Amino acid sequence: MITDIHRHFVPPEFFDFIKDREEFAIKIKRTEGDLIDLDIRRMHFGLNKTFFELPRQTERLRREGIDKAILSLATPFVDYHLDAGIAAENARRFNDALAVSIASQKDTYGAWAFLPMQDPGSAADELRRCVRYLGFSGGHIASNVRGIYLHDERFSPIFQAAVDLNVPLFVHPADPPGKERTRDYELTVVAGYLFDSTINILRMICSGFLDKWPKLKLVCAHTGAFSLVLRARMQREVVTNSQLSATLKAPVGDYLRRLYFDTICFEPDILRFATTVVPVDHLLLGSDAPFPLGEPDPVGFVRKSLPDDDAAGILVRNFASLVGG
Repeated sequence: MITDIHRHFVPPEFFDFIKDREEFAIKIKRTEGDLIDLDIRRMHFGLNKTFFELPRQTERLRREGIDKAILSLATPFVDYHLDAGIAAENARRFNDALAVSIASQKDTYGAWAFLPMQDPGSAADELRRCVRYLGFSGGHIASNVRGIYLHDERFSPIFQAAVDLNVPLFVHPADPPGKERTRDYELTVVAGYLFDSTINILRMICSGFLDKWPKLKLVCAHTGAFSLVLRARMQREVVTNSQLSATLKAPVGDYLRRLYFDTICFEPDILRFATTVVPVDHLLLGSDAPFPLGEPDPVGFVRKSLPDDDAAGILVRNFASLVGG
């Protein structure tokens, strides 16, 4: 079964709930044909109806030759700016709406539980609820929460819950630094989110976080952004930095090999390079659909980039092994 682990959806009843609430600051600027232009907290997002209509998602899956998609909340609607109580209620509302949306199509859809990370205790409880009672595959978390990256001790309840449940966490960028410098030309989307993912991954390595959580299964979006190509540069920093060299128990590359990554990188050479840095069985198919900047032919991209057996693992075997092992 070809499975796409990086695909976004917003249940219409959830959108109807948040669109008129002041704390979400959503302004619908234009609805024309398939296009939906939104301003969310004064940032512009060009979306489409596929984000909100599951039949359109299903039709797109069929066109792309994908059998199953693991859905997650679209990034513009991530609400880590909210107070903890509201965020916990909102996460539960989203997860329940998503569960209802896919209930009759469980062969076609799975889900990542959205977690209210500004309240780690509530986030851990929500992960347990969604996995045990809603049948979700794991949790969806951001690379930072209000500028605090994942290696911070306060997020430990979430990671402990994931380890206890033996489920992966899908790590997606949100609210990247330097947005005031990347507003033009959609550079926040093109580059800003990737910078944020890279910072998070390198912080997890350098802080000793991955040594603390050896059984934690993290799936990093966008083929790890720039972290894989910075392997040697980061290792050189470790070699020349006495504090880092005394802290880390293994080479940088060994830590990268513990993580999982999706395949959204657009360049066949980058995906091939990724297979020289991390095990092929740690790579998972992802499309980032239905964002315009998603991969338009995710299955074809993997097949044209890699040998047949490696491609088959990424498309069919690796996610089943991750959630089943």
